[in-house]
Amino acid sequence: MAHFLGFDHIDTRVRSLTHAEPFYDRLMPELGLKVKRHSFVDEAGEWHDLKPGQKHNVVEYFEEPVPDRATFFIGFIEDPAMKPTRTRIAFRADSPAQLKRWEEFLREIGARNIEPSASMTDYPAIFFEDPAGTMLEIVARVPRDLPSP
Repeated sequence: MAHFLGFDHIDTRVRSLTHAEPFYDRLMPELGLKVKRHSFVDEAGEWHDLKPGQKHNVVEYFEEPVPDRATFFIGFIEDPAMKPTRTRIAFRADSPAQLKRWEEFLREIGARNIEPSASMTDYPAIFFEDPAGTMLEIVARVPRDLPSP
C-alpha cells in the first residue's frame, strides 16, 4: 500500500473573480503560492490555457517550481451560482506566535468573520471567510502523539 504523498491541488469556487481575485492575490503569496496563472474551464470541466482575447474564469496560484515534481496549486473557478458550504480549507502557520500577525493581515486584506480558536492552547488557529463566504483557517497545530495503527 502506498503512503500519503500530499495534496496535488485544491479547486474551489467563487461567485465572482472580480471580487475574489484581489483578496487571493494578497493571501496566496503570503501562504507561499507566489506564481499566478489565468486559465479557462469549459462546460465539460476541462481546463485550458487561455487563447488570445479569451476571458479567464480560473485563477491558479502555484508554489515555486521544484525540479522533477509536479507543483502544488490552488485554483479558484468562477461560478456565479456558488454558495458557500461548511467545508473549510486550512493553511498551516509555522508557530502559534505567528497567528497574531496573521489576524492583522487578514483584517487588512478584507477577510470576514475573523475569530481565534476557542482554545488557542489545544488548537491554535484563526478562522475566517473570504469575501464570498468560503470558510478558511490558519492553524499552527502543536505535535501530538497519535494512536498506533
